[in-house]
Amino acid sequence: MRTLRSIISILTLCMFMSGSALMTAAQTAAPDNQVPDTQQYDQPNDNSATLPEAATPQDPMAQPQDQAQQQEDEVLPPPSNDSAQSTQEDPPARAARLQYITGSVSVQPQGTGDWVAGEINRPLTNSDNIWADKNSKAEIGVGTGVVRMGSESSLTLTNVIENTVQLQLHQGELYLHVRRLYDNERYEVDTPNQAFTVEKPGDYRFDVNPDTDKTIITVWRGEGESTGDGPTVRIHANEQVRFSNGTSMTVDTHTAPGPDDFDEWAQSRDQRQDQSASSRYVSPDTVGGDDLDEYGVWKETPDYGAVWYPSVAPGWAPYYYGHWIWEAPWGWTWVDYEPWGFAPFHYGRWVYGGGGWGWAPGPIYARPYYAPALVAWFGGGGWGVGIGFGGGFGWCPLGWGEPFIPWYGASFGYFRGVNYTNTRITNINITNIYHNNFVNGRPVPGGGINGAHNGSQFHYANMNRPGGFTAVSRNALVNSLSVAHNNIRVAPNQLSRMTPVRSLGVAPTRASIAASTGARAAVPPAHAFSRPVVSHMTAPNRGSFNRGPVNASSRPAFNNNGARPQAGTQRSAIGNANRGPAFNNSRAPQTSTRTPQPGSMGSRSVPRPPSAGNFGGR
Repeated sequence: MRTLRSIISILTLCMFMSGSALMTAAQTAAPDNQVPDTQQYDQPNDNSATLPEAATPQDPMAQPQDQAQQQEDEVLPPPSNDSAQSTQEDPPARAARLQYITGSVSVQPQGTGDWVAGEINRPLTNSDNIWADKNSKAEIGVGTGVVRMGSESSLTLTNVIENTVQLQLHQGELYLHVRRLYDNERYEVDTPNQAFTVEKPGDYRFDVNPDTDKTIITVWRGEGESTGDGPTVRIHANEQVRFSNGTSMTVDTHTAPGPDDFDEWAQSRDQRQDQSASSRYVSPDTVGGDDLDEYGVWKETPDYGAVWYPSVAPGWAPYYYGHWIWEAPWGWTWVDYEPWGFAPFHYGRWVYGGGGWGWAPGPIYARPYYAPALVAWFGGGGWGVGIGFGGGFGWCPLGWGEPFIPWYGASFGYFRGVNYTNTRITNINITNIYHNNFVNGRPVPGGGINGAHNGSQFHYANMNRPGGFTAVSRNALVNSLSVAHNNIRVAPNQLSRMTPVRSLGVAPTRASIAASTGARAAVPPAHAFSRPVVSHMTAPNRGSFNRGPVNASSRPAFNNNGARPQAGTQRSAIGNANRGPAFNNSRAPQTSTRTPQPGSMGSRSVPRPPSAGNFGGR
């Protein structure tokens, strides 16, 4: 067996160094472990430092030594995005983040009809509307790019998924910075006059006049093309094109002018983020990873590799200073109050050592999967902690190497991906865990965690760490109240009797979905989201994304026969009913086959080899 593990280690190293030829050979030798267009993940060649720091022979939460030895040979294959074994549509592997606000910015979660004040670190997803009021700005991170809104701008996130960022700018100004572009990744910005598709990484400016029929696109760096009800228009670097006369593609092209105040602000933000020191340790696609520099320090550790330690007050603990919201399709989602509080709560794992909490990111070369919160849940209606108002709920942050079991539906490919890209999984049978907890991609009824370490009960390393377990009442959870101000004290002797649950079994309320902070929300004028826009890509079928009654912003355009439009350019009304039939042109969207441009990335099937010292033992 040791010989077999050595062979696996050598083959893995060769795959990283040799490129596509050896990868093709590996796919032939082990077709079940290699699936086209999926990310390759690190394959551990030993079983050292795979348990959290707490899981030592002296720790009562640790596994018996004989169990660890039995699991030593269960080295897992790389994950697959193959969802054939599941009837459940996977949630997106990417979410957007509201990460910077000046002035007054509001959010309208899809399906609610309510406008709430924007909150830093709030995850955003398909069909959410964002409004930047007068003299206000907003910045939204999407991983491979950043979206910035200027004064009196209205934006809809049409489709934000793993390989697509589709935006609708109804009025105002938008600055799009695309850091890198995967081979099969597409950015599209739709306005009332045209649909612009990004062809290269770069910087793009969009202006939509709310009172006139005009869209102005400025390409500072990069290249793309606009489509509408007329000939396609390609726009190159240092060009500016004015579109008028509806969707006819009537254009006026000239050299780009000098940057204005909005451009200079956006470019200064880009320089700060693109020069982030944390990029040496965190995958560049980790949303919020560039915020870590000024709020903590990185240290190399023998067990976890590079770990980030936040600069916080003594006694601080993760998943305590924030609140829960309901974000479809993931369900219960954590929103942290710290200015840096996005990446460490939706990627990686928390570990305790050296007198405090540190965050260990996933493999730097893996394209990460977003998770709503990387915690284990406890509690429910029968939870015996002396709560007299309908039961409470508790959680602890997942530790190093501990599997994340979603409380929402997911295929096996998604389950493996969200675990492999956020920690190092080596000594548990993740296949058994999935099949014991999901049937046809949906959680097994009953709510309990099944099939942990060799079938025994899960033991979470962070449960007994200082501040590692937190509990609140049902009222605090469903009303998105501050956890720090509404937490419930749980005695140490009660922790040992806690039973983990896969799902909470509690439905969200309107307050859970809107998740208002109580601050006054700026409500946009009625016309701000009413103008129909041109779309080149077909809007997604919302399915499980609906949080409730579907608002007009999530409705696709329809043709005269009432059928869903086919691929091609279409016009849809956002924010109110459709204003006329959709139309198609003869140019159907093509699947990108281009090679990566300078600064771009390959598809998910091409890994970036790790650099020595970047992630230690991961």
